Amino acid sequence: MVNKLIQTNDLVYLRDEVRKSMPDTVDIQRKTIASDQQGGFTESWANAYQQVAARIASKGGSESSTAGRQDLQLDFTLAVGYDQSVVQTDRIIHPSGTYEVQSVDDGKSWATSKICQMRRL
Repeated sequence: MVNKLIQTNDLVYLRDEVRKSMPDTVDIQRKTIASDQQGGFTESWANAYQQVAARIASKGGSESSTAGRQDLQLDFTLAVGYDQSVVQTDRIIHPSGTYEVQSVDDGKSWATSKICQMRRL
């Protein structure tokens, strides 16, 4: 017997509603590395996806002290559609700043969104 708690059309509806509820838009950038023809390389960033529906939320941060200097690093959570391509090496561009993706939580059954942990650059 197949356990089918959520029907396919219900899941499609939920995913659509979650995407509609995302108040922000972001650009997702991917890094490219090119040889500089002198034994080194140059790194550049380009938009892989633009105007992606998203939600960004602050989740606290951490403070460190190095050589008498106080540094505050804020952590953020990004939610995007369940099928949006985003990987751990991406950058997120939002009007509030640029973020680096640190982890992506995906691959769950019946997912309605993809959640990423980020740090502001």
